Amino acid sequence: MEDLWPAMSANWRSTCWQLRECDVRWSVIDKIFRRLCSPLMAVLVVTTMTAASSAHAVEKKTLKIAFRAAETGFDPQRIEDRYSVGICENIFDSLISYDWLARPVKMVPNIVEAVPVGEEGGTRFTFRIKPGIYFSNDPIFKGKPRELVAKDMEYAIKRFRDPANRSPYSWLFEDRIVGLDELVAAAKKSGKFDYDFPVEGLKVLDKYTISFKLREPDYNFIYFFTLPIVVPVAREAIEGYANDTMAHPVGTGAYILKQWVRRSKIVLEKNPNYRGHKLDTQYANPDDPWDKGAIKHLAGKTLPLIDRIEIAPIEEEQPRFLAFMNNEHDYLEETPFAFIQEILPDGKLSPKMQQRNVRVFREEQPEITYDAFNMDDPVVGGYKPENVAFRRALVLSHDRSQEIGIVRRGQAIAAQSPVPPGLIGFDPTFHSIEQEYNAPRAKALLDMFGYIDKDGDGWRDLPDGKQFKLTYKYRANEGSSRQQAELWAKCLAAVGIRMEAVAVQFAELLKDRKVGKYQMSGIAWIADYPDAQNFLQSLYGPNTDISNDARFKSAEFDRLYTQSLKLPNSPERDKLYREMNRIVVAYAPWRFGVHRIFNHIISPWVLGYKKHPILYTSFKYLDIDAAAQKAVMQQ
Repeated sequence: MEDLWPAMSANWRSTCWQLRECDVRWSVIDKIFRRLCSPLMAVLVVTTMTAASSAHAVEKKTLKIAFRAAETGFDPQRIEDRYSVGICENIFDSLISYDWLARPVKMVPNIVEAVPVGEEGGTRFTFRIKPGIYFSNDPIFKGKPRELVAKDMEYAIKRFRDPANRSPYSWLFEDRIVGLDELVAAAKKSGKFDYDFPVEGLKVLDKYTISFKLREPDYNFIYFFTLPIVVPVAREAIEGYANDTMAHPVGTGAYILKQWVRRSKIVLEKNPNYRGHKLDTQYANPDDPWDKGAIKHLAGKTLPLIDRIEIAPIEEEQPRFLAFMNNEHDYLEETPFAFIQEILPDGKLSPKMQQRNVRVFREEQPEITYDAFNMDDPVVGGYKPENVAFRRALVLSHDRSQEIGIVRRGQAIAAQSPVPPGLIGFDPTFHSIEQEYNAPRAKALLDMFGYIDKDGDGWRDLPDGKQFKLTYKYRANEGSSRQQAELWAKCLAAVGIRMEAVAVQFAELLKDRKVGKYQMSGIAWIADYPDAQNFLQSLYGPNTDISNDARFKSAEFDRLYTQSLKLPNSPERDKLYREMNRIVVAYAPWRFGVHRIFNHIISPWVLGYKKHPILYTSFKYLDIDAAAQKAVMQQ
């Protein structure tokens, strides 16, 4: 065949290659060949092209999964929900990351040459980006390759603090970097953020090197650069797509956003510009079967191996579960609790699942669910003794054992503090009896502080005699959230308090909580990095309107929190964390929920799977047995 090509003109060769890449009817190709070439040549070329096209189709690997909730968008500095962040994790590159197999987790360089050690007493961190890393091809670059440089990281950090972006993670860099808060103050005064204004604590030393100078020592500062949102972005891309940066992510990561139908479909495809990476096995556990599987299927290969990822946000639990059961999706993470007995009766795979050869990855997720009280609300908020007593009574009236047994189907552990197990700073000896279910004690507290039925209608009234009804906002289309709301209503009714449950879409619930447009609400916080500070910051007063959705303000808590930032991991810092836990229990801005246990179900053709406790997705560390996948799909 090769010998026939010189006889064809350059234009014709180009046309053939274009046709090979397009979905063109073979009858049309045959007609062209018969006009320009001999019949024998046409047969040979068409046969070769058909075989090559078929081989190409077999090699293309596609992964299909569902998300539990809809995304909000893919501008890393403007998002906070885990589903949007999980997509950004694949499109953008953080400076440092975590080794995929190491347990406990271990930070490793990603696009920098080394993980920096805090200098100048923990106030100086300097990163050098590896040369030769390029952004994905995008029309905004007008056909020219765009290399990643240090100024891209400087620009991203400033975007967190630009008031116009209203970044939910602005707290990461607030009151930390020398000179940055002053730039923010000037922007609020003038109405414009000057991205070109030099900041003393944010210096680009050369093309690839950036250095941060902090006001005070902060030994957790390094963790921020593992987050999929603390990533360099190209200024020309942000400014060029200013009207809709959420829909035009341009990064240096393993994948690009190929298609996005809001709240319906997300498609990622392998980034042709991506440099590739290898699985590091030096921290693998030789006795862990998941590590063995990852090594067997991934070691020595250039990653990623999957060409295309199709994600369907399915908020309702039954359709999401059925999609996996019907082989429409390749794995099911966070199996809905309502279907645990169908998948894992008595903790073992059902015969049906055994026949399908699925595997189960059981994870005690580093997270906490909690019900927040809006501390600015005139009924459930406040800091006076009667306000605190009322919240404590609400907490005592809630039967968490029913939540674990009925709502979570036994797949949870009762939380004793805001900090989950497995994190640095977790105190396994801390126990909060004030958060344990005790209906008689709840009634006694309500009676003592004047929350009694004064008009004889069977419901308790406020101390001033006014009637009241509490409102609990919960996540719509999720069975466990609805059940949790129903449990609250049932428990409060048992002590004489009326409550109305209101279903709200996940994205709207996040917004309502952010601006204090709620009275009571349940949600979860999942570890961004493996330190207790990541959870305690959600109760830090200055983070109100950012991450402190309870709008809790305690001068003593804030003092201890600020003091803890200046200390490395140590018994001294652990004492501060313990005292902060005590303050939270005392004022009760949260009803501690549970630490959930999730079961992730993986189809046999998905290779190399292992769930990381901090990183959001597994896409970059997976492979697909395409032949086995296709055989099942055709059944």
